[in-house]
Amino acid sequence: MRRRYTQDQSYDLYVLHRDVGLAAQQGVSSPEDLVRIASVILDGLGCATADEAWNRLCADFRAGARGTPSSGRQAAIILKMMHYLGFAGRLSDEDARIELCEEVLRHGQPEWQADAVLFSASRGMHLGMGNPAALQTELDIVERARGTASGDTPELDLVRAFLRLHLGLFGGEDDFDAAIEELNALRGTRAARAETDHLLDAVIAFLRMQQASRREDEGALGARMVELDTALDASPLNGPVRLRMESWRELAWETLQGLRAARGEGRDTEGERCLRSADSVRDQARALPAYVRLSVLCETGVARLLRAVATDDPAGAREALSLLGEGIELLEPDDWRWTPYAYQLGWGHFWIAERDGLGEGHQPGWFDLGIDWLTRAVRASEQCEHPMWADMSFTLALALWARGEMFPRGPSGRADLDAARRAGMDAVTGAVRSVLLQSGTPHAAESARWVGQRALTVAGWCLGADAPTDAVRALEAGRGLTLHAATVWTSVPEMLDALGEQGQALAGEWRTAGDVLPGTPWSAALAAASAGPAGPAVPSSRLRRRALEALKVSPYWKRMLDVPTPDRIGSALRTMGRTALVYLLPKTEKHPGAALVITPDGGVRAVRLPVLDLAAPELVAYRRTGSPERDAESSVPPPYDPGALGRLCDWAGQAVIEPLLRALPGPQGQEPSLVLVPMAELGAVPWHAARLPGSGRYACQEANISYIPSARLLCEVAERPATGMRQALVVGDPERNLPHAGEEADAILEKFYPGGELLGPGAATPAAVQGWLGRQRGGMLHLACHGAVEEGGRYSSYLRLADERRLSAEALTEGSARYPGLELVVLAACRSNVSGHGWDEAYSMATAFLVAGARSVVGSLWPVPDDATSLLMYMTHHYLNQEGQTPGAALRSAQSWVLDPTPVLPPDMPDAMKGRVPQLRESGLVGWAGFTHLGW
Repeated sequence: MRRRYTQDQSYDLYVLHRDVGLAAQQGVSSPEDLVRIASVILDGLGCATADEAWNRLCADFRAGARGTPSSGRQAAIILKMMHYLGFAGRLSDEDARIELCEEVLRHGQPEWQADAVLFSASRGMHLGMGNPAALQTELDIVERARGTASGDTPELDLVRAFLRLHLGLFGGEDDFDAAIEELNALRGTRAARAETDHLLDAVIAFLRMQQASRREDEGALGARMVELDTALDASPLNGPVRLRMESWRELAWETLQGLRAARGEGRDTEGERCLRSADSVRDQARALPAYVRLSVLCETGVARLLRAVATDDPAGAREALSLLGEGIELLEPDDWRWTPYAYQLGWGHFWIAERDGLGEGHQPGWFDLGIDWLTRAVRASEQCEHPMWADMSFTLALALWARGEMFPRGPSGRADLDAARRAGMDAVTGAVRSVLLQSGTPHAAESARWVGQRALTVAGWCLGADAPTDAVRALEAGRGLTLHAATVWTSVPEMLDALGEQGQALAGEWRTAGDVLPGTPWSAALAAASAGPAGPAVPSSRLRRRALEALKVSPYWKRMLDVPTPDRIGSALRTMGRTALVYLLPKTEKHPGAALVITPDGGVRAVRLPVLDLAAPELVAYRRTGSPERDAESSVPPPYDPGALGRLCDWAGQAVIEPLLRALPGPQGQEPSLVLVPMAELGAVPWHAARLPGSGRYACQEANISYIPSARLLCEVAERPATGMRQALVVGDPERNLPHAGEEADAILEKFYPGGELLGPGAATPAAVQGWLGRQRGGMLHLACHGAVEEGGRYSSYLRLADERRLSAEALTEGSARYPGLELVVLAACRSNVSGHGWDEAYSMATAFLVAGARSVVGSLWPVPDDATSLLMYMTHHYLNQEGQTPGAALRSAQSWVLDPTPVLPPDMPDAMKGRVPQLRESGLVGWAGFTHLGW
């Protein structure tokens, strides 16, 4: 018979444990069963609430003897009871749980440890979901239990995987991706049998849908939805589990429709499933315990809010917000879920306010509610530590701006606009931390995906307020963050070394790219998810988080997040002899296009460019055309509508270059020398080939034009001393399918670098090239080969070298190797200055070489013809060596030579090349305009 005690009576812990076991034998298959078992503990202890019972158990444990097998067993029993008590109410003494775990791990029998830690983790995971440090503590405890267990530990492995998933939610996408692979490996184990198999299948499908959404991979998202539908159809599960799975399906479906809409496609009505009514969801959720009910209500509310916004259904949005609001009311104030759900609630109110604002007589009430919820969510997110902080802050900025514009004469009209700029700037600059946290280029680029667009929005607000310096700060904070992260992390070990003993220990881990916790499945999963089997070893996001925490209180923190001031940019321009750095900003819904100009004296001003529009027909038509890679079969590949590139260049001259050159004359008697930073898809335009109205001359015939991913990188490159080209490596036709590239390599080496090295088929491997890079001190590297870009791929940009091997941009930036003294890299390969991670990230082979240490780089914007490229490259080296020009000037001279109707042939040019010069004009713009210069 179950014993009943009062608070002032003693109790027998072992007898109470037996009673709990008897109650569990009656069934533990529903939340109601868990609450029933918890009532056995409450009755046995004479307590009215779960917290009273928990505190009594913990106090009695602390008062007893410690450090014995008996105390280890008692700790294990109390942790088991804690598992049930947690379902009956809130437990306040969290420190006691950790103490109990320590006692079990140090003094308990091995056969108790795994079960005790599992019971603890079921509670600790819930508490730690909003705190990376707490999650790491839970993970350490689970790992210690795994280390003492004999044989396989699938239950602990399952808990470990979920802990890492939640760590991934705090910015560590390598943790998130690898944990999914580990969960998948657990299918069919003791931890995932029979009745839970369907649930695990659904969870994995949902998590992979989140991956696909993050990567904007519509195909993968659709495939994962099929898996979730299969799990739903096969699942015998009902009640809260099915309700949550249905809400996951709704959320994924709306995300998929959003990706379709971004491509200009309509909604797919065939794949929609019948939804439960909101009242039906409420009715089923009403019978559930509060902690389960709030999840069902909130998840369903969020999914239906997305649907309502996508279908322009304000009534549906209000219904969704009512479900979400009811769920939020059930949340404890410090529950980690409060922040993201409050954010969704605020965003929903903001959407309704902005939509209804189109009508007459609208009042700001819904705006006020939305901004209030958004403000509370931002404050609760504890600044940049929360992974959603930047997103929430930017949404708050949008809401403030919209209210300020809609009610300019309201009590907070002007203040709203000022607050919007501040919040928007904070959101853009705060996103840097999330990018720095990522362990590999793909994850960093995913984190930075939207920052460039947000920076453009904030810059437009700043220009509208006549604050061009703030606009520069916004643009620079959101530009090339993946490259910035690669640059910063190279010097992290030295920064940590300067912080004393603790920092030196972290630096040691960093140098060995450690921090991968024990366990073969995890190690393999992490390798597959982050670096790839053949990729460079990179520190994990958990090690990066620890390094960021250590550096945050150091003098180096400002350097980590540094955005160069106009004065510093001006100094770099003076050092490099440039006339101006120019950001090209496309037109937005609210603001005209503009050129934001920084001059050598640190001055900042804007030049209006009203027709600089991403929707310009010439740009849209050009970007829709495709093309093959550098082609050995045809001297003039037909990559475009024959007139598309020409029309683009005409538009570029009329819309941008002509007014820009008029506004930026060069110094007395000199041509202007401009460094361009084209924002968004403007990076696809060959601005140096813009054709000026009237004269018909090209921009490169009137000015020196170079490019740079960001002012950050400009300032760094400006500090690199000239080393000259004392050593040379030329790579030519490594795959034996570019005959003119091989001819080009032979001629360049023989005529201009007779003491250099030549690598051709069989010898031109990535290892050979990187080995030379490591040895050179004053080098020139010329690569005449195929180049490729794979958007969003693990290796997004690479050169194809001998034996089908690849030299990737990631291999240059993710490791610790850098190449000082590298004077010039010439990438005579297709698309070698095109990013596979979006234009604002500007992460390409060319920019990767800049980060890796090159002082100057030449790269291409499109697939280039083999024969025309070989002539252009030969002439570039001719002007570089025979006339002593800088790399940028030499490329410009070579392009002008191509444009000359009667070009003068250098006497040392090989006869075979001379014979092909008359065909040059047939290649037109395709043959010369694709090549760009970056750096000095």
